Amino acid sequence: MGSQMGFTGRIGNVIHYKMGDKFYSRSLPRKYKQTKGTKAKSSEFGMASTIGRVIRENLKSVIFDKADRTMQTRLVGEIYSWLQYARHQPASAATQPTLDRFRLSSESPALSARWNVKFVVSRPISSQIQVTIPSFIPKSSFKSPAGTTAVVCRIASVVINVENKKEIGNAQNEISYTLDQKKVPAQNIIQKLPMPAGSLLVTGMCLEYYAVRHKNTVSTNDKLFKPSQIIYAVYS
Repeated sequence: MGSQMGFTGRIGNVIHYKMGDKFYSRSLPRKYKQTKGTKAKSSEFGMASTIGRVIRENLKSVIFDKADRTMQTRLVGEIYSWLQYARHQPASAATQPTLDRFRLSSESPALSARWNVKFVVSRPISSQIQVTIPSFIPKSSFKSPAGTTAVVCRIASVVINVENKKEIGNAQNEISYTLDQKKVPAQNIIQKLPMPAGSLLVTGMCLEYYAVRHKNTVSTNDKLFKPSQIIYAVYS
C-alpha cells in the first residue's frame, strides 16, 4: 500500500483512497475463474460435508465422542472420494462405498478386537437389512475391562438420498448382554428401511461396557473399550 497526494478513485487496477488526512493506493484483488472441474469438486465436497453430518446425526447413538473432529474430517474425506466415481452413476459393484469398517472414534479399537463373534450383515430383500449374530458365550467372547457386569450392543442405520442430501429413513436397536458363562442364542436383528434408487444406506455399531461402582451401574470411560464403527454401507 503506497501513499499519494490528493486523488481518490480508480485508475486501471489501482484504487486511490483517503484515510484521515492521508491518501493511499492499492491494487485491486485478483479474481480467479473457476473451471467446470473445480466447480464440480467444490460441489461434491459440499455434498460430502452435508452427507457426513446427516450420518453422524442419525448414528449418534453409536458414536461416543460426537465432537471428534478428526473422525468427522476422515468421514467427509471417505464420502468425497466415493462421490468422485459414484455420483451420477447407477448403482453397481463398481460404485459401492468403502465405508464399512470405518471407525467412528479416532482413539478406539475395531469391534473385532473387543468382540470375538463373526456377525453378518445382509439385505435379504431390498427394503430391509439383517444383522445375524451367532450363538456365543459373553464371558469368553467379549474382551472386557475389570469389573464389567454387562455389555450393550447398539445398532443404528440411516438411508440418505444422495443428490438432495436428505435422510429418508432410520432405525435403531439395542441388545444387552450379561457378562456370564450362559450361552446366548443366535439372533437376527431386522431393520426395515426404504431403499429407492440413488440412496445410500449406512449402518453403525458400538459396544458399551458397564460395571458396578459404589452401588451404581456406570459406563466405562476407558476409550480402549469403546469400539464404534460402520459395519455396512451400500448404494442403491
